Amino acid sequence: MNPNIKVVEADKLPEGAVRIHLYDAKNVLMPRGSMQKESVGSYLLDRLKSSYEDWTDPKYGNNPSEEDIKTLLHQNLMREAENAWLSFIDSIE
Repeated sequence: MNPNIKVVEADKLPEGAVRIHLYDAKNVLMPRGSMQKESVGSYLLDRLKSSYEDWTDPKYGNNPSEEDIKTLLHQNLMREAENAWLSFIDSIE
């Protein structure tokens, strides 16, 4: 922890105190440990597993090969992330 930061009880905040984030900005969207709830990784992992299982289910006759579905999942994930990023930028400008 940063030695310049002093943790105090909420009812004992000194005048001029400001709130700070609990983790470094370099970890935004990917914190671990107790902040895992803010990570997008677990959501993405669930979606990837679900799609993979659906598209490799032997009950379907039109499944791509496992190697192809992995490639498609990766390509589509990257494309969706880029599209989400562009939509985000448009929404804040």
